[in-house]
Amino acid sequence: MRKTVSLYTIFVLVSLSWFILAVNPCVADPDLPTTWYFAEGTTREGFFEYISMQNPGSEETEVNITYMTNLGEMGPYTHIIPPVSRGTVLVNVYMDEGLDVSVRVESERGIVAERPIYFTYKDKWKGGHVVLGVNSTNEEWYFAEGTTRPGFEEWLCIQNPQDDSQRVTVTYYTTSAVEVKSYDIAPRHRFTIDVNTEVAELWLDEPYQDVSLKVEGAEGIIAERPMYFQYEDDWEGGHIVLGETDPGRNWYLAEGYCQWNFDTWLCFLNPGLETAQVIIEYRRSDGYTNSQTLNVPGYSRQTVDVNAVMGQGEFSFQVTSDQDIVVERPIYFDYNYVWEGGHDNMAVAQATDEWYLAEGATWHGIETYLCILNPLDVSQNVVVEYLMENGGYEQVEFTIPPESRYTRDVNADVGADHNVSFRIKAFKNTSPIEPGEIVVERPMYFLYGGSLPGGHVASGYGE
Repeated sequence: MRKTVSLYTIFVLVSLSWFILAVNPCVADPDLPTTWYFAEGTTREGFFEYISMQNPGSEETEVNITYMTNLGEMGPYTHIIPPVSRGTVLVNVYMDEGLDVSVRVESERGIVAERPIYFTYKDKWKGGHVVLGVNSTNEEWYFAEGTTRPGFEEWLCIQNPQDDSQRVTVTYYTTSAVEVKSYDIAPRHRFTIDVNTEVAELWLDEPYQDVSLKVEGAEGIIAERPMYFQYEDDWEGGHIVLGETDPGRNWYLAEGYCQWNFDTWLCFLNPGLETAQVIIEYRRSDGYTNSQTLNVPGYSRQTVDVNAVMGQGEFSFQVTSDQDIVVERPIYFDYNYVWEGGHDNMAVAQATDEWYLAEGATWHGIETYLCILNPLDVSQNVVVEYLMENGGYEQVEFTIPPESRYTRDVNADVGADHNVSFRIKAFKNTSPIEPGEIVVERPMYFLYGGSLPGGHVASGYGE
């Protein structure tokens, strides 16, 4: 009897400790990366670049930021991020005007880093975009979305953080053809490609193309693809994604919205030889699910108009394929019929129980949301921890039904006038300590500085 009671007591204590660690950010420091890279960035006229850093740990951390520009390397510059808080750096303060800037962020403790940019592009299109950083270089990067149609200007930004020059190869995929071109990038430099110009030179008779990209650098590079636009001669703005490094067969997107003032698209790149048979499952907030089948030929790009398929409503997406593919989801909008723009996001390959987001704000003229997909056939309990700019802390809890999409209004949760970052944990409702599986995105809509309307979106960093 004594042995049985002892084992039960141990089980209860261990279970209780797991639960406390899960919901209290001050008890256990998470195992997060210490290095983050960003290929894009600029201090050209009309652009305001930030680095947002989340330190969810119990101790302050020293962060060193090195800038790799089109003129070479600058820095590092040192910053201190307090414990359980969010810190922000305005890059324009440290870099001269007119530079194209890639970034390496190095911290003594684990953090999460994002890079929002707000802009007036070429003195004509206003907006903003954001991207979550990446933790290491890679030899290959893929982009499903891209177009050089009238009203769109597409760029490819490449960071070479290595000590030697690199020959980088870019493969351009259209719906019917493939072309390849190579470029040389100096060490510790940022390099930019005008995709509209390259496509016009590669397809002289057809300069207006929907185009996907594969970027290769044998020694390891970082690649991002910003696009600026006036969508259908109306909504102006810009969006960006970090490339995908590993085409796969299972993909998730938490955000999706179709309405008179929101157009949602899905873009697919099949970089392989065989035709990919793709199944798209649309999951609505009320649990309604609809499926669509699509064939994507080898070495090509395809696009789906989600509004035409689903009509109006909020959706999340689960995509499966019998071949390795890459998936993106651009959205163009006139938010509340006041702030127009567009944002884009790369699909993520897996759902997990814990997510971190560094950027977020509830200042006047900024509205922030959390979009969460529960892909499981059981309900999940979700805990959201809001980490404020000066160490303040708020927490909310809620339940998401099976196979559903859920939206959270951050402004309503934390109130006005905050910079905020997020730690999000999910538990299956069958057990208070059994980790769940969710997918998280954070769309934001804004009138930055009272004059730059737009919106941007990012996926969380999943643990």
